[in-house]
Amino acid sequence: MAHRFDADIDRLRASLASRTGPDLRAALAAELEAFDLAALATDSEGRYVAVNTSAQRLTGYSRDELTRMTVMDLTPPPSASDGQTLWGEFIASGVQQGIYELRRKTGRSTQVRYWAYANIAPGIHLSLLKSDRSAS
Repeated sequence: MAHRFDADIDRLRASLASRTGPDLRAALAAELEAFDLAALATDSEGRYVAVNTSAQRLTGYSRDELTRMTVMDLTPPPSASDGQTLWGEFIASGVQQGIYELRRKTGRSTQVRYWAYANIAPGIHLSLLKSDRSAS
């Protein structure tokens, strides 16, 4: 099944393929700015390792704040247990899309539409988020 961002993800994977360590993180941060949607990259434990400006606007958190957080930090209770389940399913399947409840810095929750891709680089996963008022 083709996904909305497959060509962008293929380009991103190719761009990151030969990079490692700090070079990978710097390249990833630069590449995420090309996405019009909020883009958040995590490691396999769900810790954010790079985000774009749109992600900062959507969440209300700064880049420094987000890169000290995890996926579950942006998942409001009682959705946290569902979030853990979705995370496990995502890592196992490699791709996922749907509607997700996101907690903003203000403490308020908002629904977002998301597209997630596992292993865009070894152990690095990408989520693209778009505010989805129609999902409310």
